Amino acid sequence: MRLFGKMFLTLAGQALLAAVVPGGLLVWNMHMGQQIQLAQRDREALSGFAATVAEAARAGRPLEQLIPELDRRDPDLLGGRVQLVRPDGTPIAGPGSANAPRAEQPVQVDGRTVAVARVVREPRLTDEDRRYLASQYLGLGAVMAGLFVLLLVAAYEIARRWSRPQTDLFRLSREVVHGEHDFEIDESGPAETVATMKNLRRIASQFNRLETARRTWLVSIADELKRPAEALGGHLEKLAQQDPPVDPELMSALEEDNRRLGQMAEDLNAVALADLGRLPVNFQQVDPRALIHNAIWSNRKRADANGVELTTSTLPEYTVIVRWDGARIEQLFSALIENSLRYTPKRGKIVLGLESSRDAWRLIIDDSAPGVDVMLAQRLFEPFYRNTERGEESGASGLGLATARAIVEAHHGRIEASRSPIGGLRVTVVLPGEPPRA
Repeated sequence: MRLFGKMFLTLAGQALLAAVVPGGLLVWNMHMGQQIQLAQRDREALSGFAATVAEAARAGRPLEQLIPELDRRDPDLLGGRVQLVRPDGTPIAGPGSANAPRAEQPVQVDGRTVAVARVVREPRLTDEDRRYLASQYLGLGAVMAGLFVLLLVAAYEIARRWSRPQTDLFRLSREVVHGEHDFEIDESGPAETVATMKNLRRIASQFNRLETARRTWLVSIADELKRPAEALGGHLEKLAQQDPPVDPELMSALEEDNRRLGQMAEDLNAVALADLGRLPVNFQQVDPRALIHNAIWSNRKRADANGVELTTSTLPEYTVIVRWDGARIEQLFSALIENSLRYTPKRGKIVLGLESSRDAWRLIIDDSAPGVDVMLAQRLFEPFYRNTERGEESGASGLGLATARAIVEAHHGRIEASRSPIGGLRVTVVLPGEPPRA
């Protein structure tokens, strides 16, 4: 509809120009024709007056009396507009004018010019002239209006016919974007448009199959990855009981690798399920403050090993009850703390906070420098995106913040990244206190 409106307004403007410009030229041409006609009438009337002056001169009558007689006899045509002058230009009678005369006629007696008659003022339109002009202007106006209406109807039809295929293509492309791949095609339009729609449907169908396969593969890979991670954990427990004992540093490295493998499997599973819209969320009454303290306790050992202070800032002094999935929120905190620990240098700081925001709660995690480019901040939540500006570790999976976004969206919240007041990255999560009713 918007395309039709723009196209119709453009064509309507062109129709208006097509009606007004020729109409204006016709009005100008009629005006010029009328001026020529009036000038010719003045010359003819002035010639008759010059003959009258010549007869009066032969009879010896004073020429200055002829102008008042003309004014009384012919007030509509030449009255008040004619001046008599001598051959040398000296005025005899009649009004003067600083402008050039509209017409001149010499008065000759026996081959000698005794005076010159001049029309020195603009003509006055008679009632007949006004009626004629009015009829002409009305006729032109009717023609222009009729032409404009015809062009407007043509503009409407052209805009409707040309915008309809474009509108259909836009509608189909929007349906494809929103995941609708089985749509009807109106084959009454132009052949090229119909062929384009069919190609678009084929592309959408192929993309749908590939996207479904991709999502299914991700879920399958995540499930398959969990099994060796769990088995490896059991093998490490047995290995720790061997005698003589395994080197502590080697055992610690193996346990850390196993932890990271398990975390990667959990993150990939969450992202894959969220991509399918099937991330399981069990809403129960929980206390966000307790979840924050649990997250700090779970990650305290790694933070101390990295020489990073893990603490809280603004927390409510009273118990807060919300309906969230406690396990998923703890997974969210672990992913965010894991991301901050990856970049925060020794003697750095990671600060967790909780603030009220109307009917929602704002969870805030700040870390120390280095910071992040604000223009690229939102890309941090894309799966497998690596932030080279902050010195991304080669062993990082790139799934932590993508997992966080999946959990936040499953709770009908939002997550965003910005610069932290303490120099690094600030991640802000806003979650409603109650899930929306279906």
